[in-house]
Amino acid sequence: MASQGTANARQADTAAIFHECILTLYRQVPNSFVAAMVVTVFMVFTAWAFSPHIVVLGWLFVQLLTQVARAGLLVAYRRAAPAGEALRPWAMAYTAYMFVAGLVWGATIVLFSVPAQPVTVALTLCGLYGISAGSTPGNAYNLPGCYAFVGTIFAVVLVRMLLWGDFGHVVLGFASALFALIMVMFARVQNRVLRDGFAIRFENVQLLAETRLARERAEAANLAKSQFLAAASHDLRQPLYALSLFSGALKSLELADDAAQVVTHIQDNIAAMEGLFNGLLDLSRLEAGAVAPVRRAFALQPVFDRLARITAPQARDKGLRLGIRPTALWVEADEVLTEQILVNLVANALRYTASGGVVVGARRRGGQVVLQVIDSGEGIAEADRQRIFQAFVQIGNAERDRRKGMGLGLAIAARTAELLGTRIELSSRVGQGSRFGLALPEAAAETAAPVMEVALAPIERLRVLIIDDDAAVREALGLLLKGWGVGYTIVEDTAAALAAGDAYDVILSDHRLREGRTGLDFLMEVKARTARPGLALVTGDVDPDLMKRVAEAGIFLVHKPVDPARLRALLNHLASAR
Repeated sequence: MASQGTANARQADTAAIFHECILTLYRQVPNSFVAAMVVTVFMVFTAWAFSPHIVVLGWLFVQLLTQVARAGLLVAYRRAAPAGEALRPWAMAYTAYMFVAGLVWGATIVLFSVPAQPVTVALTLCGLYGISAGSTPGNAYNLPGCYAFVGTIFAVVLVRMLLWGDFGHVVLGFASALFALIMVMFARVQNRVLRDGFAIRFENVQLLAETRLARERAEAANLAKSQFLAAASHDLRQPLYALSLFSGALKSLELADDAAQVVTHIQDNIAAMEGLFNGLLDLSRLEAGAVAPVRRAFALQPVFDRLARITAPQARDKGLRLGIRPTALWVEADEVLTEQILVNLVANALRYTASGGVVVGARRRGGQVVLQVIDSGEGIAEADRQRIFQAFVQIGNAERDRRKGMGLGLAIAARTAELLGTRIELSSRVGQGSRFGLALPEAAAETAAPVMEVALAPIERLRVLIIDDDAAVREALGLLLKGWGVGYTIVEDTAAALAAGDAYDVILSDHRLREGRTGLDFLMEVKARTARPGLALVTGDVDPDLMKRVAEAGIFLVHKPVDPARLRALLNHLASAR
């Protein structure tokens, strides 16, 4: 069956090449008229002085009739516009025309040649050689036409020379036949080249079609994967979100020491899971192009200060020195993304440094500022220096100890650096430590505007409306907010939320709600109706289109799971942003 299929495919390819040859043959027919007219004028001009004029005019009349016939054949072909197997009769028709044309041209050796005047033989043969050679490239598209035309002309020439019978003419006849054979061989070679060219073109067209189909399939698969991941992400984050809230509520209760220690372990494991989810979210957002850098000039020192506050506890827990050198330099980049890169680099350096410490600094290099993170850790072998920037790759953690991270920090840092138009530089010596660098354009220092302190209202004074269709999440949020003393209303759908009214300082809504409604649509309706409450969409979806819509709507976006500390900070932030 496979061999039969292959044979059928080859037959189809051969037929397609034949069809293309005939299409091309008819496309170049108009060019043949010019060559035929030039040689016709030559024949008439040279024969006029040696042959009876009536014979010359009679041949010219017949020659013109053949050209008219060819023009009629071309017009009929264009009207019919044949394709596929319908081209075969037109190939046969053109071959028949070439046979008739060959007879007309071959007749000149009989009509215009006089043995007593060798010049007439020479001139006539020059014209026949010229028209034969000139027709060969065009007839290479249709070899039967070449055989019919060239073969007929020189068959007549050979017969004529043999009939004259003398040695010179016989030799000339066979030499002319040899010339015809050479022309046929040349046409066959050119036909093979043309067919190979058409075959390559068809293969390219097929490859392009297959590439387009493969791309469409890949896009469809990617869409399906994105839809699956969006649903899976939401479904996985929802119970984790509830678990985080329940553990936070449990932590606030008065517990015995051993029970409090169990709760701490639970929260540590939840934090590890949250770290993995957040890392995957950051990576997916970067790869999906959902992060757009906002470039501006900013001072590095405030970034360094925040970096110290974030990473100092990790260094302290491991007994390492964390040195962040003060700097007055400014750079032009996205401040948030730059800070994220530094946090990931420093966290990675602390994680893989057993003794000594980590130093962070900045120095000028040309028109750039290079941010450097230098550690006294294990160092990285030459063979691993590209691999470490791949997702989930960890050197020296074959047991996948989650205390050493998930292998996402450097991958996120590398992709974020690409987004900023730069890359992570790395130099390292095994056993002596590593130096990571990030080069950013230097910017001129600016005078900072005074920052107005905003007095935050106590969280107990807030009135919060929460919409979530998950019963476990609603119960956990209720316990947590009650322990904080927050005034709250928790509902399961938008109808209940509308019935609750607008007297709220903050509204938090899940995105996927019942009956096909979405939290984003509801929050946008609230925003259109009143600008008073702080609005936030809390979701487990990682769809880039959703992120874009939320940003365009000017609504705060928070991804699940949200631990109690982040939730409390979120409430304060939304209350102050009203």
